[in-house]
Amino acid sequence: MRFLRFVSGIIGNNMASHLPLGVFLLLLFCAHAVQSQDTHHWGNQFGTKAALLGGAVLTDTTDNAGVYYNPGNLAYLDTSSLTINANTYGIENVKIVNALGQRADFKGLQFNTIPLLVSGSIQTNSKWNISYGLMTPVSFSFNGIARLNGFFDLATGEISPGEEELVAESGINTKVQETMVAIGAGRKIGENLGFGISLLNTLRTVNYSFRFSAKALTNTEDYLMIARIQNEFIDYFAVRTALKAGLNYQKAGYGLGLTVTSPGLDWLGSGTVAEDLTLSNIAVPNSEDRFTAYASDRQEKLKTTYKSPLELALGGHKNFNRSTLSLNVTFFSGVDQYAIIQPESVALVRPNDIGPLIDSEDFLKVESSMKPVTNFALGYSKELRENLSIMGSFRTDFSYFDKESLENTGLQTELTQWDIYHFTIGTEIKKSRSSLSLGLVYSFGSTSEYLQRGSFYNIDSDQLLEGALVVTEAGYSNFGILIGYAFNFKKFN
Repeated sequence: MRFLRFVSGIIGNNMASHLPLGVFLLLLFCAHAVQSQDTHHWGNQFGTKAALLGGAVLTDTTDNAGVYYNPGNLAYLDTSSLTINANTYGIENVKIVNALGQRADFKGLQFNTIPLLVSGSIQTNSKWNISYGLMTPVSFSFNGIARLNGFFDLATGEISPGEEELVAESGINTKVQETMVAIGAGRKIGENLGFGISLLNTLRTVNYSFRFSAKALTNTEDYLMIARIQNEFIDYFAVRTALKAGLNYQKAGYGLGLTVTSPGLDWLGSGTVAEDLTLSNIAVPNSEDRFTAYASDRQEKLKTTYKSPLELALGGHKNFNRSTLSLNVTFFSGVDQYAIIQPESVALVRPNDIGPLIDSEDFLKVESSMKPVTNFALGYSKELRENLSIMGSFRTDFSYFDKESLENTGLQTELTQWDIYHFTIGTEIKKSRSSLSLGLVYSFGSTSEYLQRGSFYNIDSDQLLEGALVVTEAGYSNFGILIGYAFNFKKFN
């Protein structure tokens, strides 16, 4: 909650004389950081072949995952089918170095099981082929705690001689998930050209909690406990709809694909936001007194809005004897800063004379933004024999985290600021009316420029009450097994 610097200014103006900087380090604010993988567009891939090829399937003509990737692919389907594709096993690890400074890290290691896709295609009496899908584009969770216990020179000798014992702890628990229901239709509009359109309906749910506490006693006979305790809670869902249109051009030996996805149209959502902050015996510059105050508010059933960007994708494939090389390049436009949740106007700080201008409307709103990114996927497949193929892929998943968003006054739920790289390898086994895909996926990402607030490390005196914004390191890794199964019912008429 970044209104703390604003509070200090108000207090400094209301109190007459100057006091040397003292125990303000206890007020350091741990940044709320929690977004696919919560700031990524390409978290999961779907389909028996598409998952192994990293999504480089803009011209695939056999997998009904085209309802998601390119509805133009649906024009070439010739069987009714049902596909079940799942990431049945995964170990995901997230680490943020020096979250509280002095080697107090955020760490999160977890086991995950994610259903990626249930999809199918059905026969109609028209020229249109219909396909549907239920999938999970985003599934990310993190639960990390950082604790610091040691002696630090937190106050000047006039206030407290020597070093003071500091006990500080911070924790973040977040879960972000998106579930999509897609329905699409495709048909031939030329001998070699397919056209399709899909309706993508997405439910996004976010549950985020943040807690922070810092306590110390002054080294005086009539000692004081100086403390800051903070809790935040954000929970919301938002439903949006987007349209995707696609073309698939097929020629002997190669294919070209193009898709355009509209920005999401938000039409339903509700959320809760809560904040509770207690400051005890705090010394502020330009004051001879200490103060004790708290800020608290909880607002429920607030309207939510979640925005998704415009997408443009171009790709294709090229055959080389029994091998195929495929490519998908997708551009995601940016989204300017906006409020996901806008609270009502309520006085936030007590007593009122300390912060009469501090209002929940400004400081408890949940904000987000996205910077533009371009991702690409490169896939390779080789037919070993008629019913057996090997496949592999490499794809990027660049973060859309906007560093400028840290300068805003509202709350955020974005954690991940790193780019991710995915490697996949596996095999597809075909039978007369079914196919089975098995594969391994390894993902990793890191950054040496992770922006983290609240670090007890190299603090300057002008960072009173707001907390220190430091540059640190963070990393991510994931290992999982992919299993997919498709069953073909019958040929279309």
